[in-house]
Amino acid sequence: MKRTLLALLLAAFTGLNVTAQIAYSPFLDSIIQLADENSVMLLTRQLAGDTSVTVDGQTYTITSRHYNNQGNSRAADFIFSKFVEYGYTPEIHTFSNGRGENVIATKIGTKYPEKEFIICGHYDNMPSGNNSPGADDNASGTVAVMEAARLFANLDFDYTIRFAAWDEEEIGLVGSYAYAQRASNLNQDIIGVLNLDMIAWDSNNNFVYTIATNTLSQAFTNDFISTTKLYQPVLNHNYYYTTASDHASFWQFDYPAMLVIEDWYDFNAYYHTPGDDIDILNVPYYLALLRASIANIGAQAWDQRVYINHDPVVSGNSTGPREAVFQISSNQVIDVENFPPRLYYSANGGEFEFVEPTDIYFNYYTFQIPGFPMGTEVRYYVAAQDSAARLVATLPAGGKGINPPGSISPGIYYNYMVDNIFSVDNCSGTTPLAIADNDNTYDYITVTSQGTVLDLNVAVDITHSRTGDLRLILTGPTGSVSLLSDRNGGNGDNYTQTTFDDQATVSITEGTPPFSGRFRPEMALSTFNNKPMNGTWTFRINDGAISNTGTFNSWCLHFQFRDISSSAGYDKVSNKEVLSQNYPNPTQGITNIEFTLEKPEDITLAVYNQFGQEVAVLAKGRYEAGNHLIVAGLKNLSSGRYVYRLITGNGVFSKPLVIVK
Repeated sequence: MKRTLLALLLAAFTGLNVTAQIAYSPFLDSIIQLADENSVMLLTRQLAGDTSVTVDGQTYTITSRHYNNQGNSRAADFIFSKFVEYGYTPEIHTFSNGRGENVIATKIGTKYPEKEFIICGHYDNMPSGNNSPGADDNASGTVAVMEAARLFANLDFDYTIRFAAWDEEEIGLVGSYAYAQRASNLNQDIIGVLNLDMIAWDSNNNFVYTIATNTLSQAFTNDFISTTKLYQPVLNHNYYYTTASDHASFWQFDYPAMLVIEDWYDFNAYYHTPGDDIDILNVPYYLALLRASIANIGAQAWDQRVYINHDPVVSGNSTGPREAVFQISSNQVIDVENFPPRLYYSANGGEFEFVEPTDIYFNYYTFQIPGFPMGTEVRYYVAAQDSAARLVATLPAGGKGINPPGSISPGIYYNYMVDNIFSVDNCSGTTPLAIADNDNTYDYITVTSQGTVLDLNVAVDITHSRTGDLRLILTGPTGSVSLLSDRNGGNGDNYTQTTFDDQATVSITEGTPPFSGRFRPEMALSTFNNKPMNGTWTFRINDGAISNTGTFNSWCLHFQFRDISSSAGYDKVSNKEVLSQNYPNPTQGITNIEFTLEKPEDITLAVYNQFGQEVAVLAKGRYEAGNHLIVAGLKNLSSGRYVYRLITGNGVFSKPLVIVK
């Protein structure tokens, strides 16, 4: 059935990068919940000297873990004894002529024993002296390692996991460097190191953590971010580049490694003082970050990746059924018998319904979305689970639900319009251009087609020896601007056949050079929606450093636009008084709303929930005639669907709003 068509699709997909995601596992979710406040805080109290410990029949209190204090050796003995208690045969790796002691437990993988993940943290602390609890720095990270070892003790994993507590981090990363050097000499195949250092301080209770990573480690980092969104969505992250912790030891030997630490911009006020005690810890934040870290190592060591690729359905004026093809594969067996993949669809924001595949050809699944009348917006996503009912993946990512898969939607969707919508491509005729070093390079495309932008994708190809120097900026004919990429990729090179697309599953900030494939831009291209496409479009490459050069090979604009003369399904309001769709939409908390007034008047711009209740007032009072832009902060609103309304003397104008966190 449709073999010829599917063979053509197979050929078309071959040149694309298939999107891999860490799938959600309710089984893993149940495991990490066993790291509860009682178990976590008992270990933290014991390491921080609040509660005594008993090792080999001897009871003592660890009042300090400073490298030259006897409490340091007692801490190592305690960690070793807990690993033994959990059922491991741990190793003491000595260095510095026997002074330093790394404590390591190992769970050997059943499929890939030679490939390993490491979850680690340092147990030594500061300051010197007998009163040095170090509850946050770094009993917290060490406890996360110990809890991971406890929870995983009786489980088998595809990959090897090492649970490592490093010594002498505080005097120059001595212990982790000694281990990384040994691993390199032994040709150990380390495919990811998760370093946890201070994960329990959050004074402003905003649940933000910081990541330090490098180009080599970005893929591993992306998996941590996506896993955290699935298992601990309350957390948000930022970046800060630092080599001041044990991950940097592994960078020196070309191993992928990342640091997870509490918000660098909300730094522990009791750092390296006797005040770093258990009383200052934010326990809910601590538990969330600890569980996210354990979930990440578990998901990766179980190889819970699902690969899904899809060319989105294109808007157009066909009212008949639409075909959607997804490529779905995994090292786990995809269920096609009991609960096969499903495509969920919704018309004009209504309830989701589903269809199952009409055809399966190798790992290509074809779905038929029913037809809809002109003016319909269709949203959709796909879901698949494994045959053991242990994991589920959706595209766009983020959905949950098993038996059947995807019953909990991801909150963001693919969408298309059934309307008089057309597509056109415009490419530069003046490239290639040399990229000016430490300067701006401009190129222009003049679009003559008339119409209103419904969707815009931007394809670029750039040769450059350091993408981390480059900002890519697109300016439309009306002056609207999108920052496509802001110095991403570190010391990597090239944007090779890169497409910026608001519906891409991976952000450009999470990609790695040469950035081949589709990526979400840093600032949404929806800023150009509902605006004229005709006029001059400007692409600017800002090279922010010296000594690296390159070539702007090509760029193209792919428009979907509405023929207003014959279109259906859009707001037919006065062209002098208009409320525009917010951008970005969906938003994570900050969005832009534009409106135009025909004359000076009193207005109210407010947000309403699904029950029609006003939940936020964004603007109120007298505004002059002309265009107005409101930058709305919506971080206090929870995820979900809303409506924003502009109330003027001429009527009430409404637009949908989606918040995703």
